[in-house]
Amino acid sequence: MMPGVLLRWKARIPAAALALLATVAMAEPARAQAYPARTITILVGYSAGGQADALARIIGKQLGDTFKISVVIENKTGANGMIAAQAAARAEPDGYTVLMVTDAMLTIDPHLASSNHFDLSKAMEPVVSVAWSPLLLAAAKDVPANSVAELVAFGKQKPQALSFGSAGASTPHRLAGEMLQKSGGFTMTHIPYKGTAASVSDLLAGQIPLIFGAPTAVEPLATAGQIKLLGVTSEQRYPLLPGVPAISETYPGFKIISYIGLMLPKQTPAPVTAALNKEINAILATETMRTWLDKQGMVAMGGSRDDFKRQIEIDYKARGELVRALGITGE
Repeated sequence: MMPGVLLRWKARIPAAALALLATVAMAEPARAQAYPARTITILVGYSAGGQADALARIIGKQLGDTFKISVVIENKTGANGMIAAQAAARAEPDGYTVLMVTDAMLTIDPHLASSNHFDLSKAMEPVVSVAWSPLLLAAAKDVPANSVAELVAFGKQKPQALSFGSAGASTPHRLAGEMLQKSGGFTMTHIPYKGTAASVSDLLAGQIPLIFGAPTAVEPLATAGQIKLLGVTSEQRYPLLPGVPAISETYPGFKIISYIGLMLPKQTPAPVTAALNKEINAILATETMRTWLDKQGMVAMGGSRDDFKRQIEIDYKARGELVRALGITGE
């Protein structure tokens, strides 16, 4: 080969390499800019008709209308939502498989599970927190207390008299009851149910004196005079029921809320995650969505991906400390 030809050949190699690198670098933004171009599936780890499912469906409809695509809701129940979580984690990280996640899955279950428990936080990344709701401390009509302070006083006088129902062993409902006992220095027997509906039925039947329940499950019964509402577990009074005192008014710092958010598999391109976050925030700001949330007893959250991540980290630490301090197990 002639020397001049050899030099020209060598000179072409860096140029070709740079062109290849530029093509690769541009491919990721191009793919993200096209998002979404096809059907999005939202995985829900709970049964159809529940709060998480209902929220997924209204969010899915709004996303579909905005993006002009189909959004499918797929319920994969079992293992406290972890069946759906594992399916989401195995999905392609392209933004087309989204997980509807609850605070219990992220901040309670990991502390109660066995050592081989699926680590959701390592497999998925936060997109946005969607909505929150408190729990209400509801009492049967014959319970001799009309406030949290009176309830605690009664519990101290008759240590074996009180029990409380929760929606399950690894739920915020259960933590709220345990935290109230710790704050008040009294004891109650915990009775776990498979969901709120069963605990409400037993409360109405006089089989159990107290439950912690979602606003939509217990507020109508209180309005009808069938049960009493003694307190709300949010740090401040619940905007939708301002007449119900916050438990924190008796025990400062008391706070247990439930919230629902969206996550994507790790390695999802940042522009895709950002696009989904932006659109969910826009949906949450609409009057239609806020009205719907009010009817469900929920309050819009929204915010950045980092906001959701910080919320998870704070609650993971605080709830883990509570679980360990009280010796709570997943039975």
